Amino acid sequence: MSKKTNPKKGQQLELIEVLSKVAKPIIEAAIIHKDFMTKRLSFLAKEKAQKIVVLELVKAAKLQPLEGGVIKFASDGFTISVTPRDELIRIKKNSDSKKKKK
Repeated sequence: MSKKTNPKKGQQLELIEVLSKVAKPIIEAAIIHKDFMTKRLSFLAKEKAQKIVVLELVKAAKLQPLEGGVIKFASDGFTISVTPRDELIRIKKNSDSKKKKK
């Protein structure tokens, strides 16, 4: 039985030795995860930049807000709801219920 050692404050714990046959699939999965995380962060930066563009366009259009400050409008099959105070943008694609009934 191995002796349990408690590391002192600021001291690194001993690393666990893992057999290569066990470690290989874990490392492969971790690399894929890191790639996804990098792509997600890249897209998040682009999303934030585009959100600023949308908010500026809505502000420039001087649309009349509803109660609570929400600006909501429909056009070209989309319903767009913008809450400038919270910088929240919701986009919903409207389904053509008339076409589905026929």
